[in-house]
Amino acid sequence: MDERLEDREELEIDLGILLWNFLQGLARFWWLVILLAALGSAAYYVKNSQFYTPMYQSVASFTVMTGGNSENGQEEGSYNFYYDTTTAGQLAKTFPYILGSSLLTDAIKEDLGVDSISGSISAQAVSDSNLITMTVTSSDPQDAKAILESAIKVYPEVSRFVIGETKFNMIDVPTAPKEPYNQPNFVKKAVKGALLGAAAGIFLIVLYAFFRKTVQTPDELKNVMSLPCLGNLPEMKQKARKKKRRRDISILNKEFSQRFKESLLSIELKAERELQDKNGKILLVTSTISGEGKSTVALNMAYAAALHEKKVLFIDADLRKQTDRRCLTETEGKGLYGVVTGKCSLEKAVEKDGRSGISFLCGSLPVRNVPAVLNRPEFQETLRRVRGEYDLVILDSPPAEMFEDASLMAEFSDGICYVIRHDFVQKRRILESLAGLESSGTTILGYAFNGVPLHKGRYGYYGYGRYGYGYYGKYGYGEQDEETQS
Repeated sequence: MDERLEDREELEIDLGILLWNFLQGLARFWWLVILLAALGSAAYYVKNSQFYTPMYQSVASFTVMTGGNSENGQEEGSYNFYYDTTTAGQLAKTFPYILGSSLLTDAIKEDLGVDSISGSISAQAVSDSNLITMTVTSSDPQDAKAILESAIKVYPEVSRFVIGETKFNMIDVPTAPKEPYNQPNFVKKAVKGALLGAAAGIFLIVLYAFFRKTVQTPDELKNVMSLPCLGNLPEMKQKARKKKRRRDISILNKEFSQRFKESLLSIELKAERELQDKNGKILLVTSTISGEGKSTVALNMAYAAALHEKKVLFIDADLRKQTDRRCLTETEGKGLYGVVTGKCSLEKAVEKDGRSGISFLCGSLPVRNVPAVLNRPEFQETLRRVRGEYDLVILDSPPAEMFEDASLMAEFSDGICYVIRHDFVQKRRILESLAGLESSGTTILGYAFNGVPLHKGRYGYYGYGRYGYGYYGKYGYGEQDEETQS
């Protein structure tokens, strides 16, 4: 394939992911847009109502006549359109200069008998004419009129030093304004504030989508590392029932889809083949953080191996969280900790589930100072013993990012299956956790891509249908229950 075409397709995928993240963020943080819109509307309303100062404008219009005699002998004050038009233009251009030089303001103050002028003056000449409009803006309507009348009175004298003798012919005389010219439309201002607030909320969601950078397709990881994907598992959601009863997501449960079962069987087979190539039996299953479905995948891989007529031992190796594990044993002192510390023999600690045929080594109480337990020679000896007694041993360890437990266990394992949940953890964190596991020297066999959403027969907007998944039975898929995912 042409290199430019590959770059184009990669760009399209990135834009698609960005759009998907934005839509996900919008669905999750829609309330933020509404909140900022309400705050913006309130802020603009308060600003324009509490800090509003009414301003008044007094306006006068007049034409400019030149003074003195013309070269043709016309009487003083006669009208010369060309000359008067030029004068009007000069008047508009020189007005800022005259006002800035204090000539006009000093003359107005002297005329009004005040120390300062409580208003601003502006003038505008109509194009190609000698018509001028002069405006005074002030917070007091009477001051606006008085200042304008004074300006008209003294301006000819002041401008005489700049453009010569002038005379004003009044068209619209100054009047005291009755209403402020800047009367605000509070409803319009409130709507403007709401729109700006909503835009700020959408901008924050765009930033959220841009910086999210979670793993949403298996191909994303292929671009940055050579770790193979063992398989994809759909995100599962059970239908609500009147009687709330926890049901683990299990391939032994006939109510769940046959395709889900086939996907997990495939993942287990791939991992088992990788282990057999290395003459290994101990498989460590971990993830970056909790909530990625690590324990669900580990337990179902054990079920899948048992269906393949393998003698399987499932070890609950998350010693920090024993009380929340799915295990048969509830007797204090049993489990991996009890065996390693000599409180219980391996034979007494292991219990076999008659339904699945799996042997379980699970405890019931959380353990303190876990690294000290895992560094004991008895831990390595326990793994050596079970390696000789079982075809497959699955270690369900804590998340790799949070604790060093997974790395310590990896040193005595034959392979690692890493669980990555769709759109859950940033790629940077995943890569850092994988780098920590690789330092143990144990081979990472691949990763199981878990919790991939299904939309109308295809995974996501970018088409996971190519992986061969269709509609998964009578159960839909959505947000996984934390209790049944981890």
